[in-house]
Amino acid sequence: MLTRQIIPYHSCRVTYDCQETGSKQTDLFRSTHSWRKEGPRYDSVLVQGQQRSSVFFARVLGLFSLSHHDKTYGLAILQPFIRKHRNKVTGYIELEEVSVEWYELCFIESIIRAVHILPPTPKNHRFIVQDLVDGDAYLRFIGIN
Repeated sequence: MLTRQIIPYHSCRVTYDCQETGSKQTDLFRSTHSWRKEGPRYDSVLVQGQQRSSVFFARVLGLFSLSHHDKTYGLAILQPFIRKHRNKVTGYIELEEVSVEWYELCFIESIIRAVHILPPTPKNHRFIVQDLVDGDAYLRFIGIN
């Protein structure tokens, strides 16, 4: 008998090894169309790419679990950002939204941690990765060009 079940959810916890202290840390990120009755909230994450040395930044558009033959898989629907370069003045990593509808489906285990990304401003039309939110973010992002 073939059994399948899909269950959507709006938040997820990931545990990662902190680059600063070496301890286990936990991040919570959310993906919901109605956050506290004030509109959508789609948090951003750092994701392990297909190559061991590659990572990418993405917005989480959906979270769900899929059960198949007594095994459950946590999955995320992501909208990747296009990584540009570091700003020459600030040193922050700059990102752009994709211009077409481009989505990635990944296992939750591929998500390294939540990331704080600032939206574009009238003076800067790119998203900015905040790498000073904690020591792990700084150490983890310092090697990303």
